[in-house]
Amino acid sequence: MVEINSTLLWQVFNFLVLLWLLKRYLYGPIKEILEKREQTIKNEIEEAEQKHEEAMELKEEYKDELKRARDKSSDIIDKAERRARERAKEIINKAKKQAEKIEEDKLAEIEQAKVEARKEIRNEFTDVTLKAAAQMIGKELDREKHEELMAQYIENLDEEKLGDVQ
Repeated sequence: MVEINSTLLWQVFNFLVLLWLLKRYLYGPIKEILEKREQTIKNEIEEAEQKHEEAMELKEEYKDELKRARDKSSDIIDKAERRARERAKEIINKAKKQAEKIEEDKLAEIEQAKVEARKEIRNEFTDVTLKAAAQMIGKELDREKHEELMAQYIENLDEEKLGDVQ
């Protein structure tokens, strides 16, 4: 059994005073500190959630920007390929024109060579006929006179007899 005596009363009184002191000077400030800490944690959680939402928005913006950059790079590559094809066509056309010009120049050279060959054949023909005529006549004919005679004779021949020489 419990005996109630003055010591017990003093212990109860001391205990109550201690409780009152703890409540007034320790529990109140600790509770206040805990409430502040709770509020700080709530604020930090809200701020973290807000930052998370902002990060997600930024992530979406970055995805959109990356997609635009990829599209733009694809457009640039397409344009570069188009320009390369056009440039290749230009180079091919230029090469064809150069080949045609070279062909025309060569044909002109061939034509000039034909003209020179005809002149040379005429000169040789003149020389041969001059020598043949000189042997037949027995004397040397004047070259200028003979060339005049040959030129008149050649001009009088029709194209069928000369063929492609003229």
